[in-house]
Formats: sequence, C-alpha cells, structure tokens
Amino acid sequence: MTDAETLSPTEARLIAAIVAAPGATQQELAEELRVTARYVRMLLSRERVRRALDASARATLAEASSMLGNASKRVGQSAIDLATGKTKAPASVRLAACRLVIEGASKLVDLVDLEKRIVAMERTRAPGGWPGGRPQ
Repeated sequence: MTDAETLSPTEARLIAAIVAAPGATQQELAEELRVTARYVRMLLSRERVRRALDASARATLAEASSMLGNASKRVGQSAIDLATGKTKAPASVRLAACRLVIEGASKLVDLVDLEKRIVAMERTRAPGGWPGGRPQ
C-alpha cells in the first residue's frame, strides 16, 4: 500500500478484526465493528482493503515461517543427538531419529536444488516475457 491509500479507521479495525478472528463470518465481523454486514462486504470489496489484507497475511506467514525455522533447528539437533546416541534412548527411537534426519536432509537438498533451478529459469526469461511465448 502507498501513503495515498491510507486505510480509514473503520477499514483498519476491520483488518484487525479479521487478523484476530480469521474464521469469523461477515456478520460476526459486522457485530464486532458495530456496522452492518452489507457495509463489511462493501469494505471488503475495496482494493486497498484487499491489499491490506494480503499484506497482513504475508506478514503473518513470514512470522510463522521464522518461528518454525527456529524451532526446526532445535528439533533437527535433537534428532541428530538421538540418532548419534548422544541422547540416551531405545534403539527404536534412535532408528526413527535416523530416518527423520535422512528424510529431512533429502528434502532440504531437493528444495535447495529446486530454488537454484527456478532462479536460473528466471534469469533466462526475456525482459518482455518468456522466449517463444508463455510456457504451457
């Protein structure tokens, strides 16, 4: 959103209400804002409100991704400790940890490879579009 698209107080309250209760119906949002459901629908039809909702969703996903990324480091280290015997556990638990480490590493390698391939494809794409037309 640009500065020219500043949300009205009611639009901002609507965004906050949706973030607080993502599964709320339009009627429930209307009751929260003390407006009609029709007015909520009208607000949601505004492009700047949709862009603000998208921006809010992206920010929430980025925060969740960061939290999960940090947690996955700890989980990965715990799995490695179990797999190597650093943490005492029954053989079945150590075997499951070994599988988890191997599968996780394999998926990570695949994701890194996929990212490199996508970046390479984007670099070869012509500035005005795809060479030879849009891929099918």
